[in-house]
Amino acid sequence: MTGKRRLNVREQAAWMRNNLPLFQTEVTGRELICRGVIQPTPLSREYRVIIHYAFGHRPRVFVPNGQLRRRDKDESIPHTYADDEPCLYYPANADWTSEMKIATSIVSWLSLWLMYYEIWSATGEWLGGGVDHRSAEKPAT
Repeated sequence: MTGKRRLNVREQAAWMRNNLPLFQTEVTGRELICRGVIQPTPLSREYRVIIHYAFGHRPRVFVPNGQLRRRDKDESIPHTYADDEPCLYYPANADWTSEMKIATSIVSWLSLWLMYYEIWSATGEWLGGGVDHRSAEKPAT
């Protein structure tokens, strides 16, 4: 067998505890919830974040309690599913798979997303690339 093995929630929790010991990790059945603080750059503010992973599904990340703000009430925050749920990758491209460690992929991507959010918040320009969420069209393959 040459493929990598899917990591279960207990293994993902162990990687989180090892790499990010200040995060709180909780495993219940087939679900992992991690809570912690991310500061994308030394000049950035700190963001309280939640990562929820149910085995067999994609990890979901949240920056709750209004920490992310729209620039204008009629303009949505780029690359989000909701105002508190950043989109870190395009799921259809399988950029994240359950063989990957949340601690080294999702957390890094969230930190990078937060940096791009701060730039957008200051300038109005999203520099992080990605698929436009406002478009109903699927990207060309």
